[in-house]
Amino acid sequence: MIVGVLLMSAFTASAQLPCGADGRPSTATVKFLISAGTITLPVGSFLLIRNQTGIGAIRLISIDPKATEFYGKSTYESYFQPNKFGNLAGKDAVHLSKELNILPPKGPGRGIYIFRPKGYVAIVGNWKFDFGTPTMMTMSDTSFWTGYGDHGFEFAPTSSCNISEIDITNSHLRWFRYDREAHLELSLSSRTK
Repeated sequence: MIVGVLLMSAFTASAQLPCGADGRPSTATVKFLISAGTITLPVGSFLLIRNQTGIGAIRLISIDPKATEFYGKSTYESYFQPNKFGNLAGKDAVHLSKELNILPPKGPGRGIYIFRPKGYVAIVGNWKFDFGTPTMMTMSDTSFWTGYGDHGFEFAPTSSCNISEIDITNSHLRWFRYDREAHLELSLSSRTK
């Protein structure tokens, strides 16, 4: 009887925790933040991405304990399905896992002489997204020629920790586009899987 109670309480406690506790003493671990054309991701939960050419998903797996709010390392994994209605967990989906390393800009002076060291671009299939901090991603693909803006991408935060939990046809998913003026905090408890 005692073992059953202990197992049940352990299951209940783990069900209430967000995916992959990263140890950050912040409410950022239990929410997505959409602000000024960027999305700040919590560790563990998938963010869906779609446009006319396919559908993808990205999530942060971990953040280096030495990372600060602005600089440091984080690890992500992404999935991409060129068939917009395909299964992200299917055999034909492209899966990638890489490390991001956000370093301070380098260069002598300001403006055109400043550059970012490599390691700040996340790849989702054939799309590339800049990370400005270990957890903050732009809602616009990386392009020198077009700059940041609405390039046709839509984003749906989920509470899913496992790619096989995601139903891309779920009508309860809330999709967001690039919006420089937006400021939304979306808790994981209110997100659809």
